[in-house]
Amino acid sequence: MFSARKTGIGAVLRIIRIACLAIACFAGGSFHAQSLEAARMAYDAGDFLQAASMAAELNTADGYALAADSLAIYGYHIAAPDREREDIFARATGYGLEAVRLDPQNAQAHLQLAHAMGRYAQVVGVIEVLGNRYVTRVRDAVETAAELDPESAMAHLGIAVWHAEALDKAGIIARLLFGASSAKVLEHIDLALAYGPELKIVQLETGYSLLLLSERRYGDRALRLLRAARELPIGNAWDEFLHERALKILADLGE
Repeated sequence: MFSARKTGIGAVLRIIRIACLAIACFAGGSFHAQSLEAARMAYDAGDFLQAASMAAELNTADGYALAADSLAIYGYHIAAPDREREDIFARATGYGLEAVRLDPQNAQAHLQLAHAMGRYAQVVGVIEVLGNRYVTRVRDAVETAAELDPESAMAHLGIAVWHAEALDKAGIIARLLFGASSAKVLEHIDLALAYGPELKIVQLETGYSLLLLSERRYGDRALRLLRAARELPIGNAWDEFLHERALKILADLGE
């Protein structure tokens, strides 16, 4: 179970969600019979492994997308050994692929496939990353999500982050080989903020992407976005992880 601080509004919300989840489970009689909403309740409460299990058992595109998301978050924020993370991210990628297979027109399926593949690429060797084209597959997945849902803040955020990370890690090589572009970062940051200004993840990652692009040129705007992320309310367990990340980045910037 999620083991973050038990104080503040976030903890109260989590206790309420856990109680609601328990009621739903007793009413339904079995975890196996629970709806996608019950899986989301487990996700919000921070029980990401249970959420993944419940969601995958639904055998739907939305269920597999949620399962991929849950495992990717669990693997990145909670799981410890690199070997364990590799296995978790591989499973998450499998769920993402199944979500896309079941419903190729589902933007969330493509988003969570990109999320899982991106995390997997972080823990495996560069040879496997390049050999399996993870860099371009992640880009293609988020771009497909944006095509399917042009007003998805998360899709535009995914594109902005992909370009920013690629440029930060590979510079001119990323431009030449993968088409990474600072103009794309700025364009999709603006779109993500236009469609999802209330999302903590949007404020956080747009700010961080600007820092990756150029702290000298975009540092002031990045700072405003990161402060906004810090001030937004904590809505669920994942938001608590995001909140801690925002605080850490701000601390590194001298806040």
